[in-house]
Amino acid sequence: MPTTTHRRIGRLAGALAALATTTAVLAAATATATPAQAATATPAAVPHRVHVARIMVAASSTQPFSIPYGASITEGTVTFYNRSLDISGYVKAVSASRTVEFIGYNGNLSCYFDETRTASAGTTRTFGFGETCDVAGGFAAVDVYFPV
Repeated sequence: MPTTTHRRIGRLAGALAALATTTAVLAAATATATPAQAATATPAAVPHRVHVARIMVAASSTQPFSIPYGASITEGTVTFYNRSLDISGYVKAVSASRTVEFIGYNGNLSCYFDETRTASAGTTRTFGFGETCDVAGGFAAVDVYFPV
């Protein structure tokens, strides 16, 4: 298998592990939480990732994200459509180069993407890209995080 295939399989396995961990933590948190607290529950720290945000399809088709990492930050929006999505925003690196990673998938993982954007130290890099999932319902979620 080519190296890129191994890398994608590894990232997919990591995404599935993160999903399982986050789902278990959120289920435990929402079991005793009020609806308002459950809506704002924060996922547990996942090994090999820092400052994770999971953006899921909701009543509103545009979901914002903002993830600080030290003095650096990434902010933007994910807009879900029936069979595609658009991601736009920026990553600002202050004292060191910073990479932000986006992993999107649907419920049965027949659609999957893994994209990164990097800003050099002392710069801000904007990004805007779209992905297509040509199955009913399209993408279910996008994980946004700073890899360690």
